[in-house]
Amino acid sequence: MTRWIAPGGVVLGSLLLCGCSAVGTPEPACRPLEVAEFPLLGGIRGTWMDAERFVLADLHQSRLLVYSTSEGLVRIVNGWETEDPELSVVSPADIEPWGSGFLVVDSFRRVAQLFELDMNLRPLRLLWEGDSRRTENGWEGEEITNIDDLVTLRDNLYVQGDRITGPESANREYAEFAVEPGVGGVGRRLREVAAWPGFEGELYWYGSLHDLATTAGRAASAFALRFSAAEPFVQELAGDGRRLEAFPDLPAPMPVLPRGGPEELDAFYAALEASSYPAGLYGAEDSLYVLMRDATGGEPVWDLHRIDPQRDEVIGRVRLPTKAAHVSLLPGRRHWVLEEASSGLEGLFRPPVRFLLLSSAALRAGEVPSCD
Repeated sequence: MTRWIAPGGVVLGSLLLCGCSAVGTPEPACRPLEVAEFPLLGGIRGTWMDAERFVLADLHQSRLLVYSTSEGLVRIVNGWETEDPELSVVSPADIEPWGSGFLVVDSFRRVAQLFELDMNLRPLRLLWEGDSRRTENGWEGEEITNIDDLVTLRDNLYVQGDRITGPESANREYAEFAVEPGVGGVGRRLREVAAWPGFEGELYWYGSLHDLATTAGRAASAFALRFSAAEPFVQELAGDGRRLEAFPDLPAPMPVLPRGGPEELDAFYAALEASSYPAGLYGAEDSLYVLMRDATGGEPVWDLHRIDPQRDEVIGRVRLPTKAAHVSLLPGRRHWVLEEASSGLEGLFRPPVRFLLLSSAALRAGEVPSCD
């Protein structure tokens, strides 16, 4: 059993909050979710539809998968099964809440599109389409492309993608989109209103699987996990784009990963899986959480560091009940989904090993027992 530990070693949580109720069988703080079918890898990207159901984007199989915390997989939504072929979602990279429904990003063939879906995941309209295009001389375009991560905050959304810088080159970039006033429900309803260019080499960092997060409450905001040449840090994507000073200590220096095509894939995963690094940024209620992979002991362990963005302080840490090669998370009101994945040396498009359901209350209190 683990607890939140403050930087000075002070125990911040001592009670295990397991979601118990006065009547009926107490709900465990950690349990496997029986699942017959998974999305192919790339790190789980999705959102909760309500307290019991969550939907994941299955990029490589052109579909959305809906799961229940009690029944496992309950629905498959194929992206091409729509009456209007112009609203087909071929490569769903992420899905987030939007109004009374959802917003999904499709980055098919590097042409990014943002679609609005209703509450039943039926496509309603195209909200935005990038201008990237292939020409005789290479790629051209001024707008964001290759969007693979997004979060929504009230009427705005924040994306992680690329910006074309040359016929065969691009750079990592973060951008904010807002609804165009007075357009109504026809045509392009979103426009880019702000951008934060990436650092040199940031485009080539692939260790973290989720780099955007939002907090809730009166000080709700959007944040990004950034990777400068000097060190990783968290940046607020609002106002003057302040950099948080709070960040967990790295277990070891950031790795230098091989760059190249498919022939370098085995070398890339061998280097990555021997390394320690920040593996994702997540938000729940008023807190941010940095997922840290620690391989200094050989077998990887995974620590979730909690940050108070208003106080700009790291306020605790909990060790997650997994030693998987790769981990990604989906925070929710009652549960967090923890995805365990095997080594990338087994194949790029391998399914996850399993999903674990972690009690949100137990995580916030700082104590999560083993699921096994």
